[in-house]
Amino acid sequence: MTDDSNRWTRGGWRSPAGIGTIAAVAGVLVAVIALFMDRGGPAESPSSAASPTQADVFFFVYGTTMPGHLRYPAIEDFVAESTQATVSGRLFDSGKGYPAAKFSGGQGTVQGYLLKLRPDRVAEARRTFTEMEAGLYEPVAVTTDTGVAATAYEWIGAVDGLTRLDGMWTGEEA
Repeated sequence: MTDDSNRWTRGGWRSPAGIGTIAAVAGVLVAVIALFMDRGGPAESPSSAASPTQADVFFFVYGTTMPGHLRYPAIEDFVAESTQATVSGRLFDSGKGYPAAKFSGGQGTVQGYLLKLRPDRVAEARRTFTEMEAGLYEPVAVTTDTGVAATAYEWIGAVDGLTRLDGMWTGEEA
C-alpha cells in the first residue's frame, strides 16, 4: 500500500511545471471559446487615418505576424490593408525569437501594424490567429494612437526577467 498524502505537495499541479500546464490549458480554452464567440468585431471607433466603418475589423500585430516577418504569409490573404500603428503598452523580448507585449497598465507604447481584415475572411482570420497564438497569448481589445479599436494578442506569461524593448520589434533582439 502506498501513501499518496504527499502527492500534491511534491510537484503535482502546484509545481512550476504544473502551474504552467494549467495556464497553457486555460489559454487554449480561452482561444477555443473565442472561436465560437463573434462579438461583432472590435472596430467601432472612427479614425481619420483609416476611416473604418462599423463593419471593419482590425488586428494590431507587433511580432512575427507583421508584414515582412516569419508568420505574415499565414495571414496575408486575410489582410485588405496594413498601416503602421502604435498602442499603449509594454514590449519585451521573449528570448525565443518572438516578442511579448502587455497592454494593460499603459507605461509606454508598442509599435506594430494595424491590419484591416477583408470582410469575407474575418472568421477564417480569427480562427488562424487563435490557432497560432493559443497557449502563449490571449486576444484583448486595444485602441491605436489614432483611435481605431482592434484585437491584439497579449502575452499571458510573466514578464519578470524579460528585456524591455523600445520602438518596433525587428526579430533581431535575441
